[in-house]
Amino acid sequence: MLFGLNGIELSLIIVAISLFGGILSGYPVAYAISGSAFVSFVVIAGLNEAGLLYTLQDINGTMKEIPVFEGGWQRAMLSTASTWSQGVFARAFGGNVETLLAVPLFVLMGIALERSNIAEDLLTTMAKLFGSMPGGLAIAVVLVGTLLAASTGVVGATVVTMGLIALPTMLKNGYSKSLATGVIATSGTLGQIIPPSIVIVLLGSIVGDMYAIGQENRADALGVTVLEMLGEPAVLSTGTLFKAAFIPGVMLALLYAAYSLGFALLNRDQAPPVHLGDPDSYGLLSYYRGNPWLLFGAAFGPLVVMIVLWFGLGSSGVIGETNNGESITYGPLSTGNYSMAVLFTFVLTLALALRPSYDLKPIIIGLLGTLLMLITDWLFVAGDATGGMKAVYFFIPMVMVIYGMKHAIVRLVEIEVLRVVSPPVILIVAVLGSILGGVTNPTAAAALGAAGAIMLAANRRLKDLGMSNRLVIWASIGIVVMLTTRANFDLRMSIDTISFDNKMAIFVTLVAFHIAAAGLLYSCWILIRENVMSAIVNETTKVTSMVFVILIASLFLSLVIRSFGGEHYIQEFLQSFEDPRTLLIVVMIVLFLLGFVLDFIEIIFIVIPIVGPVIYAADPTLMPPAWITILIAVNLQTSFITPPFGFALFYLRGVAPTHVTTMDIYKGVIPFVIIQVIGLLLLWFFPSITTFLPELLPAN
Repeated sequence: MLFGLNGIELSLIIVAISLFGGILSGYPVAYAISGSAFVSFVVIAGLNEAGLLYTLQDINGTMKEIPVFEGGWQRAMLSTASTWSQGVFARAFGGNVETLLAVPLFVLMGIALERSNIAEDLLTTMAKLFGSMPGGLAIAVVLVGTLLAASTGVVGATVVTMGLIALPTMLKNGYSKSLATGVIATSGTLGQIIPPSIVIVLLGSIVGDMYAIGQENRADALGVTVLEMLGEPAVLSTGTLFKAAFIPGVMLALLYAAYSLGFALLNRDQAPPVHLGDPDSYGLLSYYRGNPWLLFGAAFGPLVVMIVLWFGLGSSGVIGETNNGESITYGPLSTGNYSMAVLFTFVLTLALALRPSYDLKPIIIGLLGTLLMLITDWLFVAGDATGGMKAVYFFIPMVMVIYGMKHAIVRLVEIEVLRVVSPPVILIVAVLGSILGGVTNPTAAAALGAAGAIMLAANRRLKDLGMSNRLVIWASIGIVVMLTTRANFDLRMSIDTISFDNKMAIFVTLVAFHIAAAGLLYSCWILIRENVMSAIVNETTKVTSMVFVILIASLFLSLVIRSFGGEHYIQEFLQSFEDPRTLLIVVMIVLFLLGFVLDFIEIIFIVIPIVGPVIYAADPTLMPPAWITILIAVNLQTSFITPPFGFALFYLRGVAPTHVTTMDIYKGVIPFVIIQVIGLLLLWFFPSITTFLPELLPAN
């Protein structure tokens, strides 16, 4: 043995040297990974044939040298190639294909929004709104970064976009280089955690299998089945991960904004107020005695009250349903109806708060309709009522709500900030709402997001050209109708008996589909005519190809590690930790360090398959699998902004002006790294931050 290391340990070192050498060589990552897999296999095979790589095993009382490739390198190569091809085809065309299809769709969604100048409009408008506050531009960057993260899900795209748009504006208005670069680099990485995130999609495609394997191994060790041990199948879906990631992502964004405000209050000369426009050009403060807090309370107070009630009523069983395994117990209020009531109440009360001089009658009618909808749901509509019965009971309340919403929306779009912010926010709400509400799965929601982003980009172009956007608006209404019927009716046309109300719903859905399809085709034609679609498609193809080529290369490397028993060796080492939380800390430290040199795709598809069956084998009541996964995602996000190797820092360095030094960027992100650590500690000690929403909202 060389240096006291056995053959497997030396082989792992050879793989690590080959991998890091390939990445540092400057070759594209996909080629570096696949090349390192080939080179390391050749080196290990050569040393194995020379008798230098072996392990000592006690066979019948005699210590014998066992080569790492017991059957020779030829057999190991054939086994690895066979397993690799089966694994690639299984992942490309097997059970995970639906999840992985969400990747190009979410990429298309983000790039379409990026290329349509919506991000620039968002930043300009937010800067006008918050700029007069100390640190207002930094807070605006956090908010826009959060919206872009929820829109694009791609870290590099968000950091580069924000760096090109926001950094010059912040520096020109006297902001310190450190704060400006730190807030941009960190806000851009929110795409790692805020859904819809490509990181969460890719994690969802693999950690579900890891959780199932880990629990099967634990059940085998206990001599029982998984169902006997857990009382339910060991399933972890991407939709559950989206729900688990939402609150931590928002929490981190709020921590960034709070730090920016605190920094500005303590260092006013480094984050001065900036007057880019009149933030109160509509004279709103005059209605609230010049007190902005009264305005803020009137605008968002009802929303906060409704959400607090949601949490309280949901935990007490009034809202939602409880699956007892044998039967489902429905609460007096359904989650879907209450969530719609929250949305209606927010829009109506916001219109009332921001347009107090207008006629109150339509708003009051809309609010009464919302209240009547909840009362009807509580008293008359059963939890398992058909869509037709719901349509009958809710007809009058919905007419009242639609009447009020129509007037509220007309009033709200008169305000510039809402006119700019509302389209991407509505798209995000539609995508996330359809996932979190259990209406559809992440892949279908990704298709919705891609179509919506294309129509938003076309609508932006039509506005610049002074053309009518009526068809795009009708197409958007058609999509809303399809989501509504999908949530309340059985739209399957293949079943033998279709009830009358389902037939009517299918007819309405088909009409809405054709209207939406016409609007989408018209939007595509507008973007093609304006030479925007080609750039969107080209960039989407590049990013998607990169993701899947790296995926295949990562699988190849992981199977090379498996060929000489490296995977089993690492798992045995991890299993030597008796405390599962200690094991998780060790894995988190390793992933954090690997995040300096490997992108999230490589980590997900090289490292997670090796460590996953061990860390996901813990008791889910003590260490929920969704909690483990979100910890991993936030940990990787932290490593991506940590000097000196954080990927986000290199993205920002590439677009920052020359007078902004690398040290300025490093100084700027250090406070945010500390915030990330605080966020990780909060998630560690309070797992309910990640598990609360999946338990509250329906499964999908």
